[in-house]
Amino acid sequence: MARTPIFRKPSGPVLVRGPRGRTGWRRLAQRGVIVGIAPALVAGVTAVGVVSLRQTGPAVESVVASDTPFTISGRGHGHGRGMGQWGAYGYARDHGWGAERILAHYYGGTTLGALADGQISVRLTAFDDQSLSVHSDVGASVAGKPVGPGEAVHLTPTSDGGAGVVVTRGCGGEVLWQDATDHPWVDPVDLAPDRPVEEHLRTCTGDVAYRGSLGVALDGDAPRVVNVLDMDDYLLGVVPAESRAEWADQGGAEALRAQAVAARSYAAAEDRSEYARTCDTQSCQVYGGSAKEDPRTTEAVRSTAGMVLVQGGKPVATEFSASTGGFSAGGVFPAVEDLGDSISPHHLWTQTVTAGDIARAFGVGELHSVDVLARNNFGVDGGRVTTLKVTGSDGVAEVTGTEARSRLKLKSDWFTVTEGIVPGPDPAPAETETVTPGTEPEREVAEQVSESLIDRRYRELGGRGGALGSPIGPELMLPDESGKFRLYTGGTIIWTERLGVQVVDASILREWLPGTASSR
Repeated sequence: MARTPIFRKPSGPVLVRGPRGRTGWRRLAQRGVIVGIAPALVAGVTAVGVVSLRQTGPAVESVVASDTPFTISGRGHGHGRGMGQWGAYGYARDHGWGAERILAHYYGGTTLGALADGQISVRLTAFDDQSLSVHSDVGASVAGKPVGPGEAVHLTPTSDGGAGVVVTRGCGGEVLWQDATDHPWVDPVDLAPDRPVEEHLRTCTGDVAYRGSLGVALDGDAPRVVNVLDMDDYLLGVVPAESRAEWADQGGAEALRAQAVAARSYAAAEDRSEYARTCDTQSCQVYGGSAKEDPRTTEAVRSTAGMVLVQGGKPVATEFSASTGGFSAGGVFPAVEDLGDSISPHHLWTQTVTAGDIARAFGVGELHSVDVLARNNFGVDGGRVTTLKVTGSDGVAEVTGTEARSRLKLKSDWFTVTEGIVPGPDPAPAETETVTPGTEPEREVAEQVSESLIDRRYRELGGRGGALGSPIGPELMLPDESGKFRLYTGGTIIWTERLGVQVVDASILREWLPGTASSR
């Protein structure tokens, strides 16, 4: 039977221009509309966040008062691709998942493999455009010569790939000797991995300790400082900087093991420049040297030694972010629902901005409207914003969700925009706050994880006191068994694995049920 075409009504509150001469918008109540329905459910129509309606005839653009508040309600923190770190912790702590299962969940299409022993070179960006000055408590070597305890080496890169060498008493004392070398590296007394801290090289600036060797190179004409060391020695400084060592004390040790494998895989796939394969910032992976190491994350690295995720026999760049908000973003790895993320302090968030803030962020003069043109279809409200349109007196800005996130300084690109002040989620615990296993807060989290996705969405929308009203009957399976739905006095919630949880009206539900769609 042919299906009736679905014509989408505006979603969310309808914002209507006020009378001429009046700034701001007024809100009209609307019933029977599709709330947050994904584009895939509505053929040929794009999901819209905040909708501005215009009368037919000559366009009259009404300016939104610059102090008009807008609430941005969002989910997650970061790009959302690959593993969510808070989700991994939730799966380990509350679901009992091991590292291998966590990795398989977030990185679909990969398999575990082994990485041969090897080294990695890391650009130390804090020392960009500087020469290298370094010392060691037990001595070192440079240009084939020993450097004693209490002596410092100063290296300046040269255009032939070598370096000028100056050795001083202490970091700023008298010059003991100087030379030129074609080996622009300061080596510790023992180049083997996993050496004791007293052998680590330390920079004169900041007294930062590093395992392995430190050297210099030129990036064009700009000096660079590089750390070359064993891969797992490197990870000892990455995992505690990228994750939370205290999770090991709270039932999350397997999340740290998963983090170690993801970090090793990502590093093994890196190839940034001729002089350094990776860097030490969020552009690559945060790396703090040996001073940042922690015994709990060291155990995670050692217990997964050599383990990487591979595709086609090669290590994969296994991206990760702090919090997915409940659904990963897709991309290289399939998008997946992330129940573990419910414990994240970033799972739900709100941010209030003014019309003036939005207009300035996008350079459109005085604000007329904000429209979400497209989403990625994964998760509630249609998922992450992929295209946002901002219209103002000086023109139109149409940007990606990633760009919108950057300009508005949002936690993620999964958000909705609503005029006015909207109550935010219950305050999340501070990121530094810990929850002891077995306490009441942990039991509350476990209960939230065990509820159905439809029930959770219903609760988030206010339950019986919200727009959906009271439930009518239990959750039911869709006829094609692709998902479930539940009826309420004010609408319907549908869940499918591909689309996540969506709130729809009866006309959309009829398209899913046999015998109810009208013929053309």
